[in-house]
Amino acid sequence: MSERRSFTAGEARNLLRRARTGTLGTLSGDDGTPYASLVNVATDVRGYPVILVSTLAWHTRNLLADPRASLMVAEIPEQGDALTGPRVTLMGRFARVADEQVRRRYLARHPAAALYAEFGDFSFWRLEPDRAHAVAGFGRIETIGADEMFPSADDMAALEESAIAHMNEDHDEAIQLYAGRFLGATPGGWKIAALDPDGADLRRGEEVLRLSFPLPVYGAGDLRSLLAGLAADARK
Repeated sequence: MSERRSFTAGEARNLLRRARTGTLGTLSGDDGTPYASLVNVATDVRGYPVILVSTLAWHTRNLLADPRASLMVAEIPEQGDALTGPRVTLMGRFARVADEQVRRRYLARHPAAALYAEFGDFSFWRLEPDRAHAVAGFGRIETIGADEMFPSADDMAALEESAIAHMNEDHDEAIQLYAGRFLGATPGGWKIAALDPDGADLRRGEEVLRLSFPLPVYGAGDLRSLLAGLAADARK
């Protein structure tokens, strides 16, 4: 039996799921100098990070010349040493993607981006990672392969849209309970905008909250049981 990681693949993946922004590292097209920039981040159902960028931006021009890149997301403590907070750096290659599910999930996470998502110079890019380097404080440092951090989620990807519609149409009370009891929000008006093995994005207007699941689920039956259990817990 392998030794348990000090920072697990699931913990690293959920840190990425919770992130709203990240630091993108690309290679300058003229001389290869590393270039870091701030980007909004979302994830596809499997967990791969997605960005929406303009061809006018340096980082996009860099990716067009060389798709190799890294993306770091971090949760910085409000006080004390910022380096005590967890962070994950993903390394791999970006590719442009024209996929309605990716678009919907990105805009669920960043509703304001709908103002420019249709502009001709903007496009969605997805990082196809090779590995991740995860740090969660002293002694909690792990390098994690992409297959370990991102298990296949094809079944969830196939059922996501129908599960969202079912929850929003038939289980509004449960959604308001999730928002109020688990996320500290004022109930009322919340809808599920995205679902994946690790949780759900709840949206009300331009407010977005992340509901993390206690354990990952990869099929319809497990998802149904988990959501019902969360609703039952919220009613107690």
